[in-house]
Amino acid sequence: MEEIAKRAGIAKGTLYYNYRSKKELFLSLIEEGIERLEATVKREIARRKDTSGKLEALIGAQLSFFEEYRDYCKLLLSEVWGLGTRWEKQIERLRSGYIGIIKDLLQRGQAEGIIRKDLEVNTAAMGVFGAVAVAALNAFLFEQQYHYESLLQTLKNLLFLGLNEREG
Repeated sequence: MEEIAKRAGIAKGTLYYNYRSKKELFLSLIEEGIERLEATVKREIARRKDTSGKLEALIGAQLSFFEEYRDYCKLLLSEVWGLGTRWEKQIERLRSGYIGIIKDLLQRGQAEGIIRKDLEVNTAAMGVFGAVAVAALNAFLFEQQYHYESLLQTLKNLLFLGLNEREG
């Protein structure tokens, strides 16, 4: 807490006034990150009219968000997502909020006939989130050169066109 206060330019007591523990501060940061992710994605998908465009915007917005907040991406995926029930409320918050946005778009696409009706939307929504998140995390941690546009295009192709080579 002392190091955090020092970096923030405030007294340690100020931190404890607002947060009773390191865990409470951590949870607050996770919540704020989820809220920012949702706001970023909602803003970008609102700019598009059709569902396909909204889904593309969602993928790009999530990838851009994780690029801008790389440390948060690492924290979310390694500390929160990777530890099971320890952070169950935060995972449920992410699932009901952000993953819900993806699920709604997929259901809308199914109703419009542009998304396959045989997809179970809960799993598909988690798959979209996971594909973008893990691809971003891998690029940030292990790639020598990170190419946003290439990563974005590959994710869009994978999620919209699949893995199979098109015939004809």
